[in-house]
Amino acid sequence: MTVRLAVPLLFITLINAMWATPSAGAAHWRDQPLVDSQRHSSKAVREIDHPHVRQLPNPVTFRLARDRGLLVDAWINGSGPYSLAIDTGAGSTILSARLAAALDISLQAGRHISLAGLSGREQSGGQTAAISTLALGQAENLLPANRNVIISQGLPSDIDGILDPTEAYFPFGYTIAIPNRRINAFDCAISPLSTRNPPREGAVVHWLTEGAGRRPFVRLEDGRQALLDTGSSLGLALSGGPESSERNSRRVQDIGGGSVTSRRVEPSTVSIGALTLRRVPTDVISGAVRGTPVLLGREALSPFRLSFDPVHKLIAIEPSER
Repeated sequence: MTVRLAVPLLFITLINAMWATPSAGAAHWRDQPLVDSQRHSSKAVREIDHPHVRQLPNPVTFRLARDRGLLVDAWINGSGPYSLAIDTGAGSTILSARLAAALDISLQAGRHISLAGLSGREQSGGQTAAISTLALGQAENLLPANRNVIISQGLPSDIDGILDPTEAYFPFGYTIAIPNRRINAFDCAISPLSTRNPPREGAVVHWLTEGAGRRPFVRLEDGRQALLDTGSSLGLALSGGPESSERNSRRVQDIGGGSVTSRRVEPSTVSIGALTLRRVPTDVISGAVRGTPVLLGREALSPFRLSFDPVHKLIAIEPSER
């Protein structure tokens, strides 16, 4: 059986290291209405008592690589360390085919995934699989037993996979402080986010989702929805029609083998809830398939501390102090 997943531009780099990671969320994401899932969190609350959930993981430091983003050491099935890129927009943990072969990870027979990037071009190089354990930072720092992963042929040779922290930490929440290069978990049942208790100089906003997926979208003041995407090297990324041939454009190849271009334009001001982001680096993406969402990538998010509460479907955004 082949499953087609249409995916956004996520882990985006310059032409000398061109690729974009897939989303493993709901198929045909661009046709899925975004909903405020806070109304549907009762199931998630019940899942916090799942018998496979272990103790709260310890904080983990990550490193910032210019062409590969936020990289963290990981142990998979007790083996490691391996290098995974932290990508809040991925929708699933994704491992390279070479790592799956080295670890002898069994692929699920008969289930192939056709991955399509922003250009709309597809490649059928993904398969689903399950892992036994996942640890970050240290081999004994185990994450909850969210074992489903995607095995992909399309990842660069210098990283071993993509970590979606929403899926990897669930049902715990997590906080990413990019300037501090640190990610830590919190218990949503004990320390939940609340719109009535926003951080100083920050905001707590509703976490919008697409279909059954958990990728984190927020609503901008003008009504648009934006994906918070630490896997993208862009700032505020907007879809801008056919591909551009302007000299300041850069071409990016996506996971399906197609390509799009991005062009840096004047900085923007955007508001998310009570928080206003000024002089946000802004990129226009050309040649993307219809329905491409607005992205808030690393350049837009880098000054902030981001907290994600997947149980109550809330996101806190606040300035990060080094």
